[in-house]
Amino acid sequence: MAIDVKGVLSPLSAIGTLFEHPRTITYPEVKKEIPRGYRGFHINDLESCIGCANCQEVCMNEAIDMVHPDREYNPKNGSGCVPRIDYGRCCWCSLCTDVCPPSSLKLNNECIHADRDSNNFLYMPKNRKDIS
Repeated sequence: MAIDVKGVLSPLSAIGTLFEHPRTITYPEVKKEIPRGYRGFHINDLESCIGCANCQEVCMNEAIDMVHPDREYNPKNGSGCVPRIDYGRCCWCSLCTDVCPPSSLKLNNECIHADRDSNNFLYMPKNRKDIS
């Protein structure tokens, strides 16, 4: 019976990678620049949101539901509701931003969210005025 020398020595070739420089970035110490136009989290100009629920109707993943906010932002908001996004279901297709009549719902570049509690993925879009 012959010994398979190549099969015995091939795992030892991994030792050479111990001395190589890593090819990944060390996040969060080093952050990559996010390209312009990247689809991140939703922002909503609550002063212009009319509560029409078009975003909820067009969402193919049923990731958007309309909820009552803690205070009234726009007197022209007939329903008194604003969108809440479930990022466990959202596919960032941006259809909701396309059908928003006052263009109050947009996507920004922020895209990092990690949490052990799945209830924290129900996200009230940040008010555009609060971000600047």
